[in-house]
Amino acid sequence: MLQAQENTRLTVSGTVLSASSKKPLQGINVRIGKFASVLTNESGEFTIKVPDTRATLIVSNPDYQTKEVPLKDRTTVEVLIYGNDFNSYYNQDVDMLLNKQSNSSVVNAISVKKGNIATPRQTVANMLNGEASGLRTIMRSGVPGIGANMFLRGYNTINGSTQPLIIVDGMMLETNTFTNNNLIGGYSYDPLSDINPKDIASITVIKDAASIYGSRAANGVILIETNKAESISTKIDFYVQGGLNVAPQNIPMMDSGQYKTFLSNQLNNSGLYTNEEISRMPFFNENPAFSDYQKYHNETNWQDEIFSNDYVNDYYLKVTGGDEISKYGISVGYSTNRGVVKNSNFNRFTTRFNAETSVTEKLFLNTNLSVSYTNRNVFDDGLLSTSPIFSALQKSPFLSPFVPNADGVVTGIYEDIDDIGAFSNPLAITDNTTFVAKDYNLYGHLKLTYKLSDKLAISSLVGVYYIKNRQNVFLPDLGLSTEFNEYGDELVRTSKVSAESLFAVYNDTRLNYKFNYRNKHDFSLNLGFRYNQNNYDNSYSISGNSGDDQFTSLDGGDPLTFVTSGSIGNWKYASVYANADYAFLNKYFVSYNIAGDASSRFGDDKSVGIFPALGAGWLVSSEKFMADSKLIDQLKLRASYGLTGNDGVGNYNAESYFVPNRFLEGGGLVNGNIANSSIRWEETAKANLGIDLGLFNERLAVSFDYFNNKTSGLLNLNEISPIYGSNGFLNNDGELKNTGFEFSVNARVFNTSSFSWDIGGNISKYKNEIISLPGQQQLNTIDGVNATILNQEGSALGLFYGYKTNGIYNNATEASADGLSWTDYQGFLQPFEAGDVRFVNANASDNVINEDDRVVIGDPNPDFTGMFYNTFTYKKLSLSAVFTFSQGNDIYNALRWNNESMSGLANQSLATVNRWTVENQNTSVPRAVYGDAMGNSRFSDRWIEDGSYIRLKTITLSYTPDVFNTTFYITANNILTITDYLGYDPEVSSSQLSYLQGIDAGFTPQYSSVLIGVRVGL
Repeated sequence: MLQAQENTRLTVSGTVLSASSKKPLQGINVRIGKFASVLTNESGEFTIKVPDTRATLIVSNPDYQTKEVPLKDRTTVEVLIYGNDFNSYYNQDVDMLLNKQSNSSVVNAISVKKGNIATPRQTVANMLNGEASGLRTIMRSGVPGIGANMFLRGYNTINGSTQPLIIVDGMMLETNTFTNNNLIGGYSYDPLSDINPKDIASITVIKDAASIYGSRAANGVILIETNKAESISTKIDFYVQGGLNVAPQNIPMMDSGQYKTFLSNQLNNSGLYTNEEISRMPFFNENPAFSDYQKYHNETNWQDEIFSNDYVNDYYLKVTGGDEISKYGISVGYSTNRGVVKNSNFNRFTTRFNAETSVTEKLFLNTNLSVSYTNRNVFDDGLLSTSPIFSALQKSPFLSPFVPNADGVVTGIYEDIDDIGAFSNPLAITDNTTFVAKDYNLYGHLKLTYKLSDKLAISSLVGVYYIKNRQNVFLPDLGLSTEFNEYGDELVRTSKVSAESLFAVYNDTRLNYKFNYRNKHDFSLNLGFRYNQNNYDNSYSISGNSGDDQFTSLDGGDPLTFVTSGSIGNWKYASVYANADYAFLNKYFVSYNIAGDASSRFGDDKSVGIFPALGAGWLVSSEKFMADSKLIDQLKLRASYGLTGNDGVGNYNAESYFVPNRFLEGGGLVNGNIANSSIRWEETAKANLGIDLGLFNERLAVSFDYFNNKTSGLLNLNEISPIYGSNGFLNNDGELKNTGFEFSVNARVFNTSSFSWDIGGNISKYKNEIISLPGQQQLNTIDGVNATILNQEGSALGLFYGYKTNGIYNNATEASADGLSWTDYQGFLQPFEAGDVRFVNANASDNVINEDDRVVIGDPNPDFTGMFYNTFTYKKLSLSAVFTFSQGNDIYNALRWNNESMSGLANQSLATVNRWTVENQNTSVPRAVYGDAMGNSRFSDRWIEDGSYIRLKTITLSYTPDVFNTTFYITANNILTITDYLGYDPEVSSSQLSYLQGIDAGFTPQYSSVLIGVRVGL
């Protein structure tokens, strides 16, 4: 209800103009809170009564932006406003932790991403990739829907959870649980992939202290709001999109002739065969009359066999509407993406229903329900024999996928594993194996709000969240190498089944009190209680050696090979929280938050944590002394400090328990953990200073933030004597610091009624330092990728720790002059020889190259990351391009280590053709030695590469004719990447752990795609 007093003598007049055409605008609403509201006339003019000449006008219209105009003691104003597609810093509907706020009143460091029904992005991770300053979103691989690892402002933990807290429509979403039970190598389930991006209205990333979420907010908070009805009129939106995925560029590998030369070289120096035996091997027989001549004389590019260009489709329908009592929104979406690996695909069905109902004049009900089903056909990913990509790189190029008949005609029968290195047939993997992952996701909540008075309201949100995942794997005998289970049993025709589920109950009950005093002082007070109960379980079974490739179920296997396991993870969380926000004349802002959290994950001695935070903002541009400024529209200073926690310490690390174990032919129980009742949350203190600046009537917006985060009580393993039956116990011991800055800019370079040009971007930098650790340092050997990672006091997290090299020994004289040696498996010293890598003897106390000579050889932390964009709009045509970049981060190319180690019989990269030989001594590639006893391929800076890149992430051309609110789109993704990196893709993150970043484990690379779409609105 408007509160203007008829006898007020304070009036303000003004004119509202279009910022592009400078023409007056009629029907624009001008208001001051609940005090007064008017509309502009045909000349764009208005006169409004005001309570104070220091008040702020709110100018708005459905077709235009909403803009705040501080009066600054002026009685006449001229207001220029843009269309509603303009990226304005006067956003009135920023989703924050407890309610919506105007952007000018926010004291936190935030980034906001608005949703769009026409987005070509397939998942939330794709939407955020590079878009939010300070948020490093790294796609886990190029497998469709695989998700991303997200790191906000560096890393606040070593062994705890690194991922931000996700809140969807007010309810927490568990994303850190689903990493325990993946039978499919390299695959991980991301609950965010079950959300259709077209259902998203906005995403708000909160980067500083969000203490209202206490022990769960150390890694930041991401708020996702889904689409809701904006008006009671019925609206229908339909979107269809289709396109083509383009296979990645191949890694250059040896051809048949080059590989045969290498194979002969390897077999010769292996000592396993005589020269005569080698010459009689069938793959060296050059007689065309030889019965198997055709089998060993092919030219197969295995990467071309398993990569393919394939299609992607997306369909989406949304209906919104209602009446004066209830508004609703319902959507249905279906998408399919066949990726770039042959016979892989991602199919997702989603439906969502949102409703807002006025039950009575004081009682309101919000309903939110979504159901999704996802079916994926994927494959083992990474450095595994059952990975089609890895097998394609290892497999001999002179072999064929199919068996030829007696006449040399290729049949449809798949070749078995080869008789060279027993490598799998990559095409047998893509065509005959089963790798299926099915996900069922149910999300829903009801929120009741009762207005006790105009100022006081109570609300309660009750929700449930259910996820069920199932994975089915069958590996036939034909064409696949032998596997072994965890007990060493040999397996062929292997069946694997896993199932996991999460059922969560959530409640957030809150009392809110809002009041305004004399139209100058705005108060908002909240007192609430939050409860979350999670019940998780997983199980898996493996059996092998079934009678035939057609028997794919578990019960078809040999009972002696059965392995069954599983786990339960149940935990509870409760929080009491309070919030107080105060604003004076919409230019001075203070926000105080505090939460008291209790969690079953904490030890009994540390069961409750207290997390306060204080933030303040000053809208300098609203001051009277800024009234005559023609340059500055908005200038805001922000500061915040608070405590947050990380409860990602595991469910039972505070307890003692036993686990089953197999010993010989029997079974028993062993100690699974040593209890520590003092385990608590990792606590992160966050400080932030920020400035927001708007210039030239919103034509230029600049934002800068400096942050300093310090984490104490790091969760670490304290080693103890093995006589206790355990490696150690977990304890909160250690400190870590992150500092850095974020800078973003948005500008409208040209602004006319027919043409506009927008540019902008962001750049972020963080620097982490380990302040203290138990034992001062930790060395982590990473199985499967031949890497050692160093965490030590005074250094950054996750440093690559290995051997430094200085070329190779071109001849025996150089090797002898250095006088260095290595230790063989019998413990004898052996000298390095011509063609060996020249390792740096960092430990000068001896002339032996051993572990004492290891040093820091790389740092995966980037110097800076960011993005920049350009958008051109001419009448009904629009062209936009988004670039992302990373600079200064190192990558360990574990895939190249496999492709260039030259220690076995697998095919190698084309670079190894230039390997050292007696005839080719002027080279940087060492000699090929079977078994690599001298360790030329050991973890060294040979495999560390610069991971810097600039990528054209998305380019879109759209056309909007005056027909049925229709827009046509053509979009290309990932079509250009500028980098010196030698792997498939410089954007790699194979783990959520903070210290395992920058490792390229050979996962499916991201790929290019070209999409065509149309949106029709009615």
